[in-house]
Amino acid sequence: MKKFGGAWAMLTVAALVVTACGGPTATTRPSGAAPSGPAATGSTGPGATASTGPGATASTGPGATASMGPGGSPSAATCPDIAANQTIEMWSPLTGPDGDEMTALAQRFSTENEWGITVNHVPTPDYLVALTTAAASPDQLPEATIVRVINVGELAVRNIIVPWGDEALGIVGDPSQLAQLPWERGEYNGERYSVPLDLAALVMYYNKEMFAAANVEEPGTEPWTREEFEAALIALDESDVQAISVGTLFNSATLFQSFIVQFGGSVVSEDGTTATFNSAEGVEALTYIKNLRDTHGTGASGSGDPEVQPFTAEQAAIVIHGPWHISNLAQNDFVGFAPIPQVGEQFAVWGGSHQLALHSEDPAIQAAAGCWMSWFLQNSLDWAAAGQIPAYTPAREDPSLATRAPGIAAIAASAGEGVIILPQVAGLEGALWPQGFEPAIDRILLGEETDIQAALDAQAAASQQVIDQNAEQFGEPAP
Repeated sequence: MKKFGGAWAMLTVAALVVTACGGPTATTRPSGAAPSGPAATGSTGPGATASTGPGATASTGPGATASMGPGGSPSAATCPDIAANQTIEMWSPLTGPDGDEMTALAQRFSTENEWGITVNHVPTPDYLVALTTAAASPDQLPEATIVRVINVGELAVRNIIVPWGDEALGIVGDPSQLAQLPWERGEYNGERYSVPLDLAALVMYYNKEMFAAANVEEPGTEPWTREEFEAALIALDESDVQAISVGTLFNSATLFQSFIVQFGGSVVSEDGTTATFNSAEGVEALTYIKNLRDTHGTGASGSGDPEVQPFTAEQAAIVIHGPWHISNLAQNDFVGFAPIPQVGEQFAVWGGSHQLALHSEDPAIQAAAGCWMSWFLQNSLDWAAAGQIPAYTPAREDPSLATRAPGIAAIAASAGEGVIILPQVAGLEGALWPQGFEPAIDRILLGEETDIQAALDAQAAASQQVIDQNAEQFGEPAP
């Protein structure tokens, strides 16, 4: 633990709790609700100046481009002497099988590295509440935490996490070897607060036996076109099976966030200050989801992912959901994996990212964290086997990914290019999701309202009010 002073008794814990999970109802999902679009500005992305990322120039510190190991990440030999014999307690929201894999990787690094660095992984349910509570007392915060990228802005503005120093970032390696948008979203107000370990994206799970019976060719790693997707749905309907399971809450909200961008819109402006999900593209996206559910889908609703149950029971041929279902569904021989379809002009898919953030400005701790991250990136294939898409591009493109993690391999390429994550604005996910578009989506899907434009307009106004309140509380985001 590190000493961390400050008067934290007045922190608004509830504001963090809203975004503690990947969606407002999930407890094990990576976070990152839909953004303003799949591509952000280039000024903060990989390959920027030395002050914005690791490995940009030879002067950024140990482990810059001159001493890179395979694929742009430094070898263990580049770890500086200052990092020797440091111990890092690392909290995380990873409490399932992925948490077990992270513990195993941390133990392996602690055993294998030649510098005596020890990383102790501590799975921490409700990690945001735990961090806020720990920050209220000296010496209670860990040295590092794996955070969900959507929480970075609020943790930064509350001074619970601190920026990475240039020296530590230089040890991590070349940011151009990392997925671009997850890298960009780790920056808040011009400072680098987190480094991506992975990214998450929705998966189209399908029943191979039902597809074969309906003479539907299995999809590959390229997203289906709208025509291919809809033709498959019709063929499945005609073979007397339920084509797709579409639920409410998280399921339909993530589909909405994907399709609105595919149709050319966004749920929020690029700077994160204006709710935009009541646009014509928003109406088109929600209309499409309602038609999917009414024409081809099951009537699942409620929390706990009930839309997955008909697929697991072989009562529905398709379900689109998060990658955290891969490990369980992969145990069934009938399950296949593919990217979600592209029903609009551009491919985009809801996603998120786990990232390593620091609580200590101690140069020795930061250097040791850089060494750990460098090693982790080089061993990202093991993390992929736990159901995570590596942020490290050489791992996503490694041919062995198809055999080591076939579910991840099916979506890795499309997700790396098309993942969408909210702009890094404190409190934005809570303002947009549970207090914004999700209630409108549910009311439309459940038949409680029929006017899609009016439903989205009402929720956009409510969402904007929360966004404006957050700006007053946390300050306007930097341009």
